[in-house]
This record gives sequence, structure tokens and C-alpha cells, in this order.
Amino acid sequence: MSIHLKYSFYQYIWIFIAGCYLGYGIETLWCLIKNGYIESRKALVLGHLSVAYGMGAVLLTMLLVNFEHSPLWQVFLIAFVSGTVVEYICSWGQETFFHTVAWDYSHLPLNINGRVCLLYSLFWGVLGVGWVKLVIPLCTRLFDKVHISFEGVIIIGFIVFFIFDAALSATAAVRMNQRAQGIEPRNHYEEFLDVHYDDETMHKIYANSKSADQ
Repeated sequence: MSIHLKYSFYQYIWIFIAGCYLGYGIETLWCLIKNGYIESRKALVLGHLSVAYGMGAVLLTMLLVNFEHSPLWQVFLIAFVSGTVVEYICSWGQETFFHTVAWDYSHLPLNINGRVCLLYSLFWGVLGVGWVKLVIPLCTRLFDKVHISFEGVIIIGFIVFFIFDAALSATAAVRMNQRAQGIEPRNHYEEFLDVHYDDETMHKIYANSKSADQ
């Protein structure tokens, strides 16, 4: 069986955007149900994007779109393995580059360094089955029926905004770590970050994250 992407580049961007906002909404709702209050669950300092969910949506679609007619056990296994690997990499990357952690499964059985565990890997597998049976067919119908004027302009605009937001978020996180080490701002941009993205602001934006040293 040949591997193909099925959807266009623009369509995968739409899937990414939908995944980001859907993930943000789910996380926010879950926090409200669990804790009784609304707490920030976004991944970047601007907008309300939950990037991990957007990446997961694109990954699941790209991997599973070729297995729509495969046995469910095979779909489950692919989603189980790929979701676990991506979750581990995301956790490692956040801790390595930003010195923070957003989730810790150390208290759950059969976990690997607290980054992944059997329970959530099973969730990935179940999600993959649902993705093949529900989400991919829905995406196909929507893309066949809905055509957006100036789609290219909208997508390019989003990409530019996303790159800017990601760069700002990364430098704000790095600067927060520098402040914790007592490093003074060395230029006007770092002074800007200290004013507009101070520790209090960053803790509100990333309320679910904690220092890797804790």
C-alpha cells in the first residue's frame, strides 16, 4: 500500500488549528469540572492555542488516513505507539529547553520517567480508532463541501502569526528561567519581556506548568 497524505497542505493547517482550539477547550472544561475554576491551558502567550493537541491531530490524521480500512487492532496499535512516542518527546523537549513540566505520570503504574504511562497510551489507542471512524470521514466531507475565499491569505497569515507567537513564547520562557537565576536583562528586548511577561504573568499563562526542579 502506498503512503499518501490525502489532504493538501492548507487542509492539514486547518486540522492543526481545529486541534489546537479543541484541545484548549477540552483542557479548560476539564479543569473547570475537576477544580471548579477556569485556568489557562494555552501553550503560547498570545491567542488560545494548545499546540500539542494540534500536532497530535495532524499526526494522527497523517498516520491513520492510510489505514481507514485496516483492522481496528492495527489502528489501535499504531495510535498507541505513535501517541506514546510523541508524548514522551514533547515532555522531554519541554523539560530540556524550558525547564518546566506540564504533566507528570510518576504516580501512575507502568510509567516511563513520568512522561508516559500505560493508561494514557491506551487512551491514544482508543483515540486513534475514533479518529479513523469519525474524525477522518468528517474532515473529508467538510473539505469536499466547504471552500473558503482567500484561503491562502488566511493560512499564510496564521503561519506568520504562529511563528511570531512561538518565538515570543520561547524567549519569554527562557527569560523567566534567566530571572530565576538572577540574570539581569542584557538588551531592550529582554527588558520588554521583563515588563510585559514577568513571572506573575507567565505563571497565569502557564498555570498548569511547574519548574522541573520541583
